[in-house]
Amino acid sequence: MTTWQTHPDRDLTLLGDLYESVLSPERVPDTLRAINQHFDCDGIHLVGWQESTGQPIVSLVTSPHIAVAEQAYLEHYANIDPRKDMGTRRPLGEGGACHDFFDNKFVAQDEFYQDFLIPLGPRYIYGGNVLRQDDHLVHLVFNHVVGRPRFEGAKRAELGRWFPHLARWANQLVRAEGLRRAAGLGEQVVETLDQGLVFFDPRGRLLHANRQAVGLLGDRLRRPHLGQEGASPFASSLEPLIRSVTLSRQALRFRMLGVRRMELTVSVLPLVRLAGEGSTAWLGRLASGTSTRGLPLGADVVVTLDPAPPVSPPTVAQRAREWGLTPAETRLLQSIMAGRSVAEHAALDGVRESTARTHVRGVLEKSGAKTLRHLVVALGRP
Repeated sequence: MTTWQTHPDRDLTLLGDLYESVLSPERVPDTLRAINQHFDCDGIHLVGWQESTGQPIVSLVTSPHIAVAEQAYLEHYANIDPRKDMGTRRPLGEGGACHDFFDNKFVAQDEFYQDFLIPLGPRYIYGGNVLRQDDHLVHLVFNHVVGRPRFEGAKRAELGRWFPHLARWANQLVRAEGLRRAAGLGEQVVETLDQGLVFFDPRGRLLHANRQAVGLLGDRLRRPHLGQEGASPFASSLEPLIRSVTLSRQALRFRMLGVRRMELTVSVLPLVRLAGEGSTAWLGRLASGTSTRGLPLGADVVVTLDPAPPVSPPTVAQRAREWGLTPAETRLLQSIMAGRSVAEHAALDGVRESTARTHVRGVLEKSGAKTLRHLVVALGRP
């Protein structure tokens, strides 16, 4: 069996596609399908409920295994899906694996698993809550079908890093759609999005930057001089990329540092010139110069800026599961992280010091760390 491996360049491209879909919601299904393929999963299910009534508000699937029974799920099985509680017990934007909550004995006796999920094929999931707003809850779930392994190792770790992005994306998507409906499109959408947006004309002149972009880039924008050639260091640094996008009409993506050395995911996107249907029509009007709400006329390229959300250091329990530590090795790791010496741990655990040092070797071998000090630093402790 081939072990899944992360691909940083592909991660960057897909994160750009994910945030770009905030501006083009019709791309969401294809984007989720591409993310599912990247993680070698058997389908993604984006599903939401009205918390007070249990009524479904959204259901989007990328897998035929789930799509064939989507209606049955929404009408009945969503109400008894035990995985809903799994998501709500974790913080927003934190993923988790079903086997952390449900063992084989539970699965063998549970109606949802036995009558619905397993007959369709899916068995293991990694998922979490990506939207918790007013009375609405939305979860996003990655699936492995029967016969495939649980979510562990590098794949689980990388999915954990993705979930803060998925939560931020879901909130931006909902906010943008609400503003498009309530504000009649236009400037309020651009100014209120969490996403930084900077607009350029075909000659590469910086026309407009929303408040979020100003906050992320600071003095590099030199906002009082917007619209003047050569006035913005940010515009000057992007000039070759903007020229390339203007000619090719193909998006480019890269990473850069913003204020306080915050890492940003940057997408340089060509604007659609003809007003289209649906949620992207406002960008078409903006590009064709017909906007009447104070947006820059003649804009040809938009640059989006998305800060990487802070990632909490993994807990000892999470690392112990990921590395496959035994209970004794886990207790040793907890003692070391609490500042105890190996000898102190041995006395506390009621074992010989030589036995404790055997556990040390096991922890180091399974974690890949060279020393206990390296291990402590890797787990985010000083």
